[in-house]
Amino acid sequence: MNVKKRMSWMFSALVCGVPATIGQAQVVYEDYLDHEALGTRLNALASDGSGRVGLTTYGASREGRPLYRLDLSAAGQAGERPQLLVVAGLDGRHLMGTELAVRVAERILADHPELLDEIDLMVIPRANPDAAEANLGRVNGGARGTARVHDADRDRLVDEDPPVDLDGNGVITQMRLLQPTLRHPATHLADPAEPRLLKTPDRAKGERPVYAVMIESRDQDGDGRFGEDGGHEVRLDANFMHLWPEHATHAGPYPISEPEAEALAKLVMDNPRIFAAVVYGPHDTVVNLPDTKGRDSSGRVPRELHDGDKALYESIGALYREHTGQDRTTDDDNAGSFHGWLYAHRGIPTIATTGWGRPDPVNPPEDPESENGEAGESPAPADGEAAGWLRYSDLDCAGAGFVEWRAFDHPELGPVEIGGFVPGFRMNAPIATLDELAGPHATFMGALADRRPRIIFEGPEVEELGQGIRRVRLGIINEGELPVLTRMGRDNRAIRPTAIRLNTPRDRVLQGRRVNLVRGFDAHGGRRDLSWVVRTGDEPLVIEIDDPVWGVRTIDVDAAQGGAR
Repeated sequence: MNVKKRMSWMFSALVCGVPATIGQAQVVYEDYLDHEALGTRLNALASDGSGRVGLTTYGASREGRPLYRLDLSAAGQAGERPQLLVVAGLDGRHLMGTELAVRVAERILADHPELLDEIDLMVIPRANPDAAEANLGRVNGGARGTARVHDADRDRLVDEDPPVDLDGNGVITQMRLLQPTLRHPATHLADPAEPRLLKTPDRAKGERPVYAVMIESRDQDGDGRFGEDGGHEVRLDANFMHLWPEHATHAGPYPISEPEAEALAKLVMDNPRIFAAVVYGPHDTVVNLPDTKGRDSSGRVPRELHDGDKALYESIGALYREHTGQDRTTDDDNAGSFHGWLYAHRGIPTIATTGWGRPDPVNPPEDPESENGEAGESPAPADGEAAGWLRYSDLDCAGAGFVEWRAFDHPELGPVEIGGFVPGFRMNAPIATLDELAGPHATFMGALADRRPRIIFEGPEVEELGQGIRRVRLGIINEGELPVLTRMGRDNRAIRPTAIRLNTPRDRVLQGRRVNLVRGFDAHGGRRDLSWVVRTGDEPLVIEIDDPVWGVRTIDVDAAQGGAR
């Protein structure tokens, strides 16, 4: 390698955060926090002496690793105010979510401490530590799920046919079979516009498949399939109740079958003051608006977004893009996802974000010119997004994101080629960029908190009607920009409604319901006006408001100012 090329490569390596060691494929997670380092960093944060940081655990993973919970609040007030929940690390490949969540907490403490005078911030930095540790080990196999021992191919054997690092480069990629058979028929061909990428053939254009494609592996159980039953296959982010894909092997045997999912669900149930949530992972609800048309098999339940929540999610998405500048993303299937459960079953406005999108190369080359001096035109790759990532890998990461196809003599299949994208490359930002990314994300958290529900009371007003009878009126209004319960959550009726009751015998209530049930309040002035005609008695008249989020409040109607007590 000449000096000029090496200097260019080292600059790209610095930008992409890869080590200056050519040929080392295990670079995606270079310098990312493993479980031990994560614990050390969180403990250092909780020991800052401010009294604003608490570090606890809310459970343990299947392999026994602690599940960390970081609480940021005004000193001595944790759990007493509205809570904003941040969750990362559900998918073992998305390690940057953990890095970003920790840095956001650090930036809020350093740059936005006033936010903690209004709300509490609860951060779950790594909800699935077992998969993260698997990817940070000797081989990056793109582990996504928990450590459950699982019969993925349903042959009554468990984890007997995992992917294998055949070429010993530290990553699991793909194999393309050069001589397909009837047992392993050809399905793909090399993309004419970018031969390193694969595409399905367009038969109308005369294209024919050339390769059979499978994960890098061997047929260790002799069933003719390759790498179909390995570890970490039950995905935590497909193990929750909303639209749980019961027939998918990656969904687990039943909802919240995984200890990590059960602990997270219990955490949410035990903290009813959560007004909004941000989930870092492979899903997106902010760069692109979730679908409002799709329904489940019954035709009644929205698969992604209720029509009544469309304006809310458009507003939150615009706020996110304004502060973070992210305009590219990917998305994953929402069935059984944690963010889907929060939104649909708990009524919590919840955004899912990858936290980062495909960057443009720092120093792209000029377009090639044809002989007449005009810019040359070349066919576009079939998968433009994959081609963009390949270009970024080539120009800014010294090719570290893609393993070039190389011949390999497979013991069962014969001649194959092994190569493809490095697992996690397309969803994890270079470590050197994360401090810069965290600032805008922390600012977004503050802007989201400013939109929280703000419930106020108007009244009570008392009108004397004579002969010991009076009319009592009360208004309850949400002046915040987020609703109390999403429309989807209200339709699901999974959350107990707010109960507003008079503490007077039923026979004294001459008009109006003694107990009123209210399911949520819209944003921007959503209100409920209540009126009663009652016959007075010896005891003071008190209105009790019992809400699953706020708790119980009482209003003494006879008090001079009609204030809460």
